Amino acid sequence: MRKAKIASVGCGWVAKRWHLPTIAELTKRGDLDYVAVCDIDEDTARAAGEEYGLPYYTDVEQMLEKHSNIDVVDISTGDYEHHTIAKIAAEHKMHPIVEKPMAPTLTCCDVIIDSCEKNGVHFEVAENYFRMPGDRIIIKLIQEGVLGDIARVHFIEPFGRRPFEQGAGKPRGIESPISTFTSHSGVCIDMGVHRMSQLRCYAQSEPKKITGITKQFAPSSNNNVYEDWGHAVIEFESGAVGVYETSRVGEETIKYRQIMGTKGVITDTDFWTADFPLRVMENGEMKDIPIETERHHVDGVDVLSRIVVHTDPQIVYENPFRTYAIDDWNVGTAEEIMTIARAALTGEPPEYGVGGRKDVEMCIALYESSRTGMMPIDIPITETTGYEQMVHDEFRQKFGHAIDA
Repeated sequence: MRKAKIASVGCGWVAKRWHLPTIAELTKRGDLDYVAVCDIDEDTARAAGEEYGLPYYTDVEQMLEKHSNIDVVDISTGDYEHHTIAKIAAEHKMHPIVEKPMAPTLTCCDVIIDSCEKNGVHFEVAENYFRMPGDRIIIKLIQEGVLGDIARVHFIEPFGRRPFEQGAGKPRGIESPISTFTSHSGVCIDMGVHRMSQLRCYAQSEPKKITGITKQFAPSSNNNVYEDWGHAVIEFESGAVGVYETSRVGEETIKYRQIMGTKGVITDTDFWTADFPLRVMENGEMKDIPIETERHHVDGVDVLSRIVVHTDPQIVYENPFRTYAIDDWNVGTAEEIMTIARAALTGEPPEYGVGGRKDVEMCIALYESSRTGMMPIDIPITETTGYEQMVHDEFRQKFGHAIDA
């Protein structure tokens, strides 16, 4: 069976930690054919090429023209380049997968969608959390009705710790400047897309309305114009309520995830592990349900075999990469890469795709609500928001052309 040929664009720390080694392991196991790597920084490109024994490039189009048989282009660049590079890949009849967030605005997300539709290729978004083993089994529990109807989903995430600075002045809301247009966006979209994805998956429903607020407590500078705290309340179509909060300023807040249903609850303060506290109603009383994980080693890597939830009947998650040297975290990375690889070979749509746009839309709603004094924002968003227009205007001012050009 033919293997999908894949190339990487962007070899910085995200690629180094997750994408490059996972693609290399999938290639080693015979699932992919790793063709080439590219980074705008020659030293970074060279280092990746030498580590994995691949030709390296500093120009995307040169790489794609040189290796015209590439099937999948894995894009791990700065947020503001995702849609541009994905469009180039699509125009070469190659299937792009972009890191999160899919793009900085919905207009840019639609550049990816439209260019892929026009050129007859699929696209995927590298949203890894719902694909990780712990979340796979949680979502399975919800879908099997173990928790009953979901009433509330709650996520509080500390994102590093930045002490309050003297002379910081009045906290800043949504105002210009709004972006540095470098490697990442503000925390409420950079990490917020992950949490919005998870909240949607846990609620098993689409958002209807979002109310939010963001603040920047640290002084603005040329290198820092982003919010360091944000909070959102999400009303889902099902009637469930979602709460999301993140902070990277002051003493680190608690980690907290709660999924509350009419028959059970998951309340967790260490939400990246493969097991978690599960309580369900049995005979009128809430009882703890044991969760068992089975593990082994592959080439020195601690690998999850499976998760067994001791409900009646048992609910089991089998790790599809249990024979690979891939840890729990990178199971999500491997799944996102293989779903676009299969799409490229079979034409079957990838698993997530436009889900990445939905996550961006929820984050845009959070920003727009904050910008408008916490006005609730209806989903779907049907026209360019004031927040997005600020991003577009600042991009044009800095680079001299439209962001979607």
